[in-house]
Amino acid sequence: MNLKISHPTKFLFGKVELPASKSISNRLLIIQRLCKQSFEILNLSEANDTRLLQDILSEDRNVVDAQDAGTTFRFLTAYYAMTEGEKILTGSEQMKKRPFGVLVDALRELGADISYMGEEGYPPIAIRGSKLKGGEISIDGSISSQYISALLLIAPSLSVGLSLHLKGKVASTPYIKMTLKLMNKLGISYLWKGNVITIPSQPYKPLTVIVEPDWSAASYFFSFAALASSSELTLMGLNKESIQGDRIVANLFEQFGVKVSYLKKGIKLRKEIVENPLLQFDNDFNDYPDMVQSFIPIVAASGLPAVFSGVKSLRIKETNRVEALKIEMKKFGIEIIELDEDRIELKEQALKESKEPIATYNDHRMAMSLASMALTQDYIEIHNAEVVNKSFPSFWENLDRIGFKIEEM
Repeated sequence: MNLKISHPTKFLFGKVELPASKSISNRLLIIQRLCKQSFEILNLSEANDTRLLQDILSEDRNVVDAQDAGTTFRFLTAYYAMTEGEKILTGSEQMKKRPFGVLVDALRELGADISYMGEEGYPPIAIRGSKLKGGEISIDGSISSQYISALLLIAPSLSVGLSLHLKGKVASTPYIKMTLKLMNKLGISYLWKGNVITIPSQPYKPLTVIVEPDWSAASYFFSFAALASSSELTLMGLNKESIQGDRIVANLFEQFGVKVSYLKKGIKLRKEIVENPLLQFDNDFNDYPDMVQSFIPIVAASGLPAVFSGVKSLRIKETNRVEALKIEMKKFGIEIIELDEDRIELKEQALKESKEPIATYNDHRMAMSLASMALTQDYIEIHNAEVVNKSFPSFWENLDRIGFKIEEM
């Protein structure tokens, strides 16, 4: 599905119904399977990734296809490794290009029987599950927090628990904290001291859990609010007490004139004049790398020189997001320079009008983040716009609701 997107007035008003958090939902589905007593998950995400994980866990398949769902693949690798039975875990052609040997190596240290069926370090894999003892291991924390979360989720079910040493600069720390907070809510005690997380062997305790709306999805509407001529948007369901690290966008976008008010049933975004405008934008996104794509359009439109640090993990997402952003933003006259593996730079430069279609690289965040470019142009075209179903199936309907014109090509 290819879409033509425009906004006739550039004035944004209305309510946005955000999806439930995919990150929280996927963690809870694994915990639900590990808990010896059943419990209910309310407001479970309707994202494709979550539905896929739910379907896989509800059926006993020998060959499991995680498609293009990275979180699903990683969480299932750990879950199947400590669950008796034999599984072949595979994915899409794109998934087979995503390295995840760090997780396999860690699980093998715990006694897991996992073998590669193709290229070393890449899917597909064969898993011969067994009751793992657990113990003390180390893992490189700079590559993906999902590896760490996968191990933490199964830790209480290991016979002697887990002591996990995190090496290097840990990426996406708030996602690890979110995993631990969810586990704690369901009865798990833990100790995080220095670079070591220790979780004793213990049972999960059942509790009905309501999944929060997704702050990552909210970030795109912050970007819209910042780029609009005027905006007053209500994002339903969000609150200050969220366990999601991406709530940091409420502070970061204030620099671009987006004022947040907390309501009983959500938050309100207003576009205001910035009293002390930024002269440049330098920010470390190591703890919330998914936010990089939300900020690129507003920084580009402002013409500010900028340095984005903490982008290393973006290179092993659904696509190499650094490379994808370089290609797509160049269509609008914006050059993104790679300073090193972990930093990119935007020089002071002006946006240009472009009629070149935007490619999405089978990446939901490319589609949603670059949709905001419609507020800087007469219109934009986005190809394969259905990729938003991975995390936010009603994304385009919400844009229509706040005044965007969405036409199928």
